[in-house]
Amino acid sequence: MNIAQTRPRIWTPQVIVLSIIVHALVLYYTIVAFNIVPIPGPATHEPPTFETVILPPKPPVVIEPERIEPRIRPRQPIASPVTPTVEPLRLTPQPPAESTANAGTLVLNQPIEELPVVQGLPHYPRIAQDRQVEGKVRLSITIMPDGSVRDVRVVNARPNGYFEGEAVRAVQGWRYKPSNVIRQNVIVDIDFVLA
Repeated sequence: MNIAQTRPRIWTPQVIVLSIIVHALVLYYTIVAFNIVPIPGPATHEPPTFETVILPPKPPVVIEPERIEPRIRPRQPIASPVTPTVEPLRLTPQPPAESTANAGTLVLNQPIEELPVVQGLPHYPRIAQDRQVEGKVRLSITIMPDGSVRDVRVVNARPNGYFEGEAVRAVQGWRYKPSNVIRQNVIVDIDFVLA
């Protein structure tokens, strides 16, 4: 008698297939429950949206300008024209000259006693004022019969290069009392003094 009995076979093809199906179901449940692999299907999620944040503009930075003190001094006030104090001469009226062609000519080479009727004062040059320079200009002029001034030229100036231009401009506008003669080489001195 044979003591050994045959054992029934447990791993039949049906058991193996059933075991594969059970393992597949457990694996599928684990994947879906823990979202390990996304399930293919129609996309239902919306694309990510980004919120746009608009910051208000920064207020402008106001920079106060530096106050710069001027390096020049204000111009000295111009004195009013000098009114002549010469008493008028009582002369008998004479007929006016028809032209200056028949007027006599006096060559003086010296100052004359009478003052101009219109005498504009020269401006003090800015460069001389800034450097505190004073000076004197001697001019030679021609006084026409109607009293206007012509042929203004500089005889000398101390110091040179500061006052000549302003002196010539001022004297060109002067007017003297009309006369019947042309007076040439009348000497005019102009002093430039800081007040």
